[in-house]
Formats: sequence, structure tokens, C-alpha cells
Amino acid sequence: MNILEIKNLEVSVTTIDGNVKILRDVSLSIGENEIVGLVGESGCGKTMTARSIMKLLPENTKIDKGEIFLQGEDIVKKDEREMRKIRGGKVSMIFQEPSSYLNPVFTVGTQIEEAVKGIRDKKERRERVYRILEEVGLERSIYFRYPHQLSGGMQQRVMIGMALINNPLLLIADEPTTALDITTAHMIIELLKKLMNSHRVSILFITHDISLSVYFSHRIAVMYAGKIVEISPSSEIFKNPVHPYTERLIACLPERYRKGEKIKAIEGEVPDFRNLPPGCPFNPRCPYRMKICEEREPEERKVGKSIVRCFKYGNTVEN
Repeated sequence: MNILEIKNLEVSVTTIDGNVKILRDVSLSIGENEIVGLVGESGCGKTMTARSIMKLLPENTKIDKGEIFLQGEDIVKKDEREMRKIRGGKVSMIFQEPSSYLNPVFTVGTQIEEAVKGIRDKKERRERVYRILEEVGLERSIYFRYPHQLSGGMQQRVMIGMALINNPLLLIADEPTTALDITTAHMIIELLKKLMNSHRVSILFITHDISLSVYFSHRIAVMYAGKIVEISPSSEIFKNPVHPYTERLIACLPERYRKGEKIKAIEGEVPDFRNLPPGCPFNPRCPYRMKICEEREPEERKVGKSIVRCFKYGNTVEN
């Protein structure tokens, strides 16, 4: 059974221009002990997907349609009281800016203990925190430190420990290495891989870096303009990208160019959600654009080991 299964999710935000769809027909599954990377340019809907799973949407944002099954239960139907039990229990989240989520006036240990406040015995609670600190590669003395006394990498280790202390089924990692230097980022990725195995946790790994996602994930979901346009095994995506957007993302990677060679950026601009082009939203930037691409959006098709939304592979639905 899948740990997470999102079906036909649609989310909109209320603006002065009216309701704007920011997630459109999103479907995605994550199996037991699996890492799925969610990749795309900034503003494409990756973080909103994560917040929808946690039901931590801004006040002007709502789920219009769809289902989000966590271990077979549709959490879209859960009220806030029920969701409080799920957050930090069955599903946890780590963020790209740990300093923004750690309270500067409380010690690290006090903040991690909040996640296990259900344990009444104070000594047992503290021992639990000590153990998780050691698991994420920090000394016990960090318990008594304040966030500002830690480096960015250490703060992110604290956030990982806080997220895993209750052994969740699913960990959502939202750009967890963005604010870190390349060496520290690599260490955090290796730590997550190790903890995934020891805690047997599934991970939704959100990033704009497709290379990092390929290295870390089992499968890659590529998102564009609020819709997943391709899902492929990470072992296949560099060899055989099936969606034109994925192809162009890979072509932009600096490591694919010799020193001094000009990097080829994706032509055009990311579309405004308030004014998406008719048909496939990628069609104005697509080198394979056909007339049908401007007339309607493509349905999902299975192409080899991948699932793709693109008329390049035909205009009929294939199950």
C-alpha cells in the first residue's frame, strides 16, 4: 500500500482578481520507504503541494477538489483537531530556512521536547531528545544551546531530528539544502538517506535542483504551472527525459557545459497563474509545439517507464 496517494488535487487562492488555480489536477503516490523528488522552477506549486498535504494553507487558499490519502485515510476530510494529531506524528515537514522556524528565545532541547510532550516522564523525554540529537550527528550539549548559537547546517540537523523524533510515515523535505553551502548540503542529503533507512520513512523531496533530486530520489515528478507533467524513475530521467520541459531543465544544467560555454536557458518566461496560455501551459516555450498544444491540455500517457502529459506521444489517453 502507498504511504501517500494524491488524486486529482486542485487548490485555488483568492486574489483581488478572483479565484486563481495554483494546483491543477495533481496526482502523485509515494510507496513505503520510497523517496520521490518533486522538481520544478520557483513558483510552480511545489511548496503548495506540501502545504496541502499538511493542511497548512494560507487563509486565502483552499482545496477545491481531490483526495489526499495518508496510509489509506483521506486527510482532506479531516478537521483541524484531527490534523494536529497527524502533523508531527504520521507526517512531518522540514523547511528550507531552519532559522525561520526555530524560536530564538528557547533552547534547542526545549523545542524538540515539544514534539514528544505526550511522554509524561521528564527524564524519559530528555533521553528521547538526546538520542535523536545523536542520530542526526549532534552532541548532547546542543540540547542547551539556542538556535543563534548554531550554524545553518546544525540548525537543519535539529529540524530533521524534530521531524523524525516521532517516527513519521512520511517526511516532507521542502528545499532542505537551499540555504546551505554545497559541502554542508551534501552532508545533509547523506544524513537523510541514512535516516530514511533507519526510521523506514518515506520522503517527498522538494527541490528546484533536478541533479540533486536524481541523486537522492527513487522517482522524479516534474511540475510546471501547478501541474505534474512527468513522473519517471530517477535512473531514466537523464537518459530519456520524455516531457519537453524536463528535457529543457536538464539542458540548462551547468555541469553539461564546458568552461566558458554559454548555458542555454529555457526560452520564454514562466506563465502567470492568473493568465495561463490556452492548451498546454508549456506550449509558448516548447520547441515541439503543435496546433493541438494550443487547443487543449494533454492527458496522462504511459511512455516506457514514465508517465507524461504531452501530445508529442499522441493525443489519446493511454492507461
